[in-house]
Amino acid sequence: MQFRELSPSELVEGFALLTTLRTELTSEAFDAFITSQYPKDYRPIGAYQRGELQVYAGVSIRENLELGRHLIVDDFVTYNGCENLSGEMVDYLCDYAKMHKCQSILVWGKQRGLSINDLSGFRPKRDGFIKTF
Repeated sequence: MQFRELSPSELVEGFALLTTLRTELTSEAFDAFITSQYPKDYRPIGAYQRGELQVYAGVSIRENLELGRHLIVDDFVTYNGCENLSGEMVDYLCDYAKMHKCQSILVWGKQRGLSINDLSGFRPKRDGFIKTF
């Protein structure tokens, strides 16, 4: 399994997978959002198996008084049949958060293919789940 931020040429694949979660999303809206938000406020991350994108996570790094610096998982989606890869992606996102000096990770956006079993070490927090490092 290979994990990485999607390059500009891989965003088409990311959009295709993301639209299985956000069915109302148009390519124009996605392009405009990525153009205005990447990389400062939104980062598309993919998990690839045998060169094929299988899991997509859209994440943001934020900072506030309550949580300090933290990573938010805004979007999380797998292709059908690839749900078993979600735990590995969550582990990678935790490492990614630590690499970017985050004190916690918050999973709260829209998700498909993610189960409570993939969130080992997380606890409920308002509308999502949080793991503190």
